[in-house]
Amino acid sequence: MIRTQIQLESAQYQRLKELASDRSVSVAQLVREGVDHVLLHAGANVAWDRFLSAAGSFHAKGQDTDVAAKHDAYLEDAFR
Repeated sequence: MIRTQIQLESAQYQRLKELASDRSVSVAQLVREGVDHVLLHAGANVAWDRFLSAAGSFHAKGQDTDVAAKHDAYLEDAFR
């Protein structure tokens, strides 16, 4: 393990201490769990951001359009 130092707000630290006590674990363990949670969901956030950036980027050209019917194909192209 690597030792590191972080700064927390007083209220954050107090809540972490209480939660650690309730769970019979250390504050450090809770911080590691929190880091794991952020890292696990970081990839999902990137994918969601890419999806949102693609939304609304296709515009109908004239009366006939296939965007509604082929939206999956257009999204797949946007994610490449």
